[in-house]
Amino acid sequence: MKPTLRGLTLACLASTSVAWAGTALADYPERAVTIIVPFSAGGNTDSIARIAAQYLSDELGQPFVVENRKGAGGTIGAAMAAKADPDGYTLFFGTTGTHNVNPILRDVDYDPVTDFQPISTAVVSSVLIVAHPSVAAETVEELKALTSSDAGGALNFSSGGVGTVAHVAGELYNQKTGSDLVHIPYSGAGDALNDLIAGRVHLNMNNVPAFLPHIASGAVKPLALAAKKRSALLPDVPTTGEAGLDDFVMGSWYGLLAPAGIPQEAVDTLFAAMAALDDNAQAVERFNAIGLEPSPSASPEAFAEFIESQYIWWGGILDNPIFKK
Repeated sequence: MKPTLRGLTLACLASTSVAWAGTALADYPERAVTIIVPFSAGGNTDSIARIAAQYLSDELGQPFVVENRKGAGGTIGAAMAAKADPDGYTLFFGTTGTHNVNPILRDVDYDPVTDFQPISTAVVSSVLIVAHPSVAAETVEELKALTSSDAGGALNFSSGGVGTVAHVAGELYNQKTGSDLVHIPYSGAGDALNDLIAGRVHLNMNNVPAFLPHIASGAVKPLALAAKKRSALLPDVPTTGEAGLDDFVMGSWYGLLAPAGIPQEAVDTLFAAMAALDDNAQAVERFNAIGLEPSPSASPEAFAEFIESQYIWWGGILDNPIFKK
């Protein structure tokens, strides 16, 4: 099902106050908690979720166990979580894909807003614009001079396929700069990155983690981060705003949610733990090791509003026919 935009925030906030028919929780959690991850073990979402799960286990004194339920771009696991018993002992690790992209591009067996209670983001990974060293640009301004429509250049950018973050980012760059970068889609993000490193394509615009080791080796060069502030992992790389590329802020979020209607005590306990994620040195170190920085939400309500705003933003972007090929 595809959710309507009317009243999304109200629906999210109302779910936090749904009365629970069962007995009030004494000291949540009293036993092991399952976190459904809708992708394969070893992938990016799985790695992030396992760091968060270990942190929650340490903080709350009960096992938080990751259960991988892959398939259909994450929608199988999401539907399973949406239909789980809302007792606080089955949670979900959601992403931009499960809650903002897939529900727009296809019919899914859940409502990404009303079927879930947001708890907090764990990380938000911003898009980084990188180029092969052969590209004669060290800044976004120099890149724009090469790629603008009147420059007559024939530069291209790679992505893992139509509608992916990298594809959307490249098309947004074209729109914001009046450029004609040619999109080269691959069957996956790994292949797209490999051909960038090999010099067969010129540019790629994707989330930070995949690029870090290749930046360190000099195989690719970073030009700008599509975020409101610089990353501690790449302190010398300017934001897109600093680089003269206004209104170009995008990335991918990964966060903890639960089936709608879980006890308020569980929401409060889980959020209190997640809110301190970026103060935990071990968790910060583990996230940094995979190219990420923890970024918990200000409140469950703030996370709900963020999901709504991202749904609206992605809906506007993906309405373009070029993302529906």
